[in-house]
Amino acid sequence: MPDEKRLQNSKKGPTQEKLLSPSANNQLMEPIRYKTGEAIRWLKTGAEAIRKDAKDKGRQVVQPGTPKDLRDAGGRVAAAAGAVMDFTKSAWADFKATELEHTEYVLTEDGFDIVKGSAIKSIPYERVSKIQRRADRATITLDRGSLIIKPHAYILAGGLKVPVGWTRNGMEVPYELLLDELSARCGVNIEDS
Repeated sequence: MPDEKRLQNSKKGPTQEKLLSPSANNQLMEPIRYKTGEAIRWLKTGAEAIRKDAKDKGRQVVQPGTPKDLRDAGGRVAAAAGAVMDFTKSAWADFKATELEHTEYVLTEDGFDIVKGSAIKSIPYERVSKIQRRADRATITLDRGSLIIKPHAYILAGGLKVPVGWTRNGMEVPYELLLDELSARCGVNIEDS
């Protein structure tokens, strides 16, 4: 298709061709994609480990020669219930990991999109009237309504609780960068409360 435009442009003469060709000043900016950070992959790893433990518990219940505490009916029921709970936890972790993998914020020239699975919510920057941050949660007030951006997960280390960051166009960045960039693009300061 670009070749057809070039042929059409060349038939119109040199002055019109210059007017129709894109200049360096008005080229469109690539969208910026903020996806959940790589630390989310540990959800899937954790889910696999929980699922393996649940299978082992389930096998213990039905195998002959089980340990003494599982020989009575109550012990078997308790072990089976524990295995079911572990399978439920692993399924929930898989679900959340898949959901987070398909969630992203896309910043474009004139607005931003919130993508969750197949649902896309587009918001022009001029609709944002206020951004208020309380701890790690940001409330974005729009001309009609509001939305909240909060961390998807935290990393706990040595008593510190740090929100999992983002992957911005493939590069790991801190959690706060999305809020700072939204603030700059909307022309609104972040109010800390």
